[in-house]
Amino acid sequence: MEGDFFAQCYLEKVNACPVCGGQESQTAYAAGEGVVAQKCACGTYYCDHRLNQAGLSAYWQDYQNREHSAVEEECALRQRMYVVDYEYIAQFLKAKAKVLDVGCADGLFLDMFAAAGHVCHGVEFGHEAALRAAQKYPVQEGYFPDLDITPGFDLIIFRGVLQYVHAPRDFFSKAASLLAPGGLVYVTAQPNMESFCHRVFRKKFRFSLTPCDCVGYTPQSLAGEFAALGCDTVGQTFFYEETPYANPERDIQAVSRAVEAKNKGQEPAEFSPPFWGNMMTMVFRKG
Repeated sequence: MEGDFFAQCYLEKVNACPVCGGQESQTAYAAGEGVVAQKCACGTYYCDHRLNQAGLSAYWQDYQNREHSAVEEECALRQRMYVVDYEYIAQFLKAKAKVLDVGCADGLFLDMFAAAGHVCHGVEFGHEAALRAAQKYPVQEGYFPDLDITPGFDLIIFRGVLQYVHAPRDFFSKAASLLAPGGLVYVTAQPNMESFCHRVFRKKFRFSLTPCDCVGYTPQSLAGEFAALGCDTVGQTFFYEETPYANPERDIQAVSRAVEAKNKGQEPAEFSPPFWGNMMTMVFRKG
């Protein structure tokens, strides 16, 4: 469980926005005992405590087996979601594109691209996951901004990665520097901090801020970051009904109960369901 890693010995205080470095932030809500979610003037949300180096080492040790592939049903749903993600980005890709998946885990998402004839590479911070992915693809293990990677990629993927990143602009600029002219950055499975559910559920938002998932973005904040690096926004969507997680009747009822609780000044009794706008998918093209 994620909370097992939130002991004080694993945490450090965050005194400025991890994206812009500014201190013009406002408290968004209490994210847990002694932990506060902040919203910066730049549009970034961030947790005022995050995992320190010891915490990061403990959290990512054997993450592949402990979390990512631990529950068979969740793995099956994720595999179906990979198809949705792939079919969206495929419309932007040329044949035999050179693809880099940052945070590639065991390489299962890359399998979609390899099956279509694309040339696949990966980066992975977790040792066990990197070993698995490296059985199929060239994979570099370590912290993405510090790795020596030959540029010239047609597509760089951040799938469910950026919420963990302590120095986001290092990741953004590294990605932009590795793209070929006209190359794409694909950000997907990324929690949307301006979603209706985040505003209603707050700390009960299923993808809310924690000392691990410590940074949150909006479509506008991400678009602004990549625009500053010469990358235009060429795609934006919010998957819901096409996903294997959606159950509109059930989900609408859950959101309705949360709105009713909020109107009474109460906290929602349950965590947010899958819903429209919760997760954002964006595509940026280097000019």
